[in-house]
Amino acid sequence: AALRRRVLDATRERHAEPGLTAASVARGLGISERSLHRCLAGGGESVAESSTTFAVALAGFRMAAARRMLADARFDRLGIAQIGYRVGLADASHFVRQCRAHLGSTPGELRRRR
Repeated sequence: AALRRRVLDATRERHAEPGLTAASVARGLGISERSLHRCLAGGGESVAESSTTFAVALAGFRMAAARRMLADARFDRLGIAQIGYRVGLADASHFVRQCRAHLGSTPGELRRRR
């Protein structure tokens, strides 16, 4: 459970790095990539600690950050592609697809609904 928390915390802290990989997070924590995947797949005792994958966790952290930025008028000066880049997605069309899949709307729709 402690290792799982460390992995998730490190992933959350580094989510904005484009091209972030499980291998680089594992390296930063001094564990093997296999150990990283194993601890995430193992889950925990509560629903909040259910089994996940690195990719799912990373996408979740990125989309949570994107949701916050799109809901905040202070980020209106940034274009959609710039917000995508700030959350770690270098390709604007990929960012739009990720928002639609994870948040149910495009970034533009989320910003207009605020």
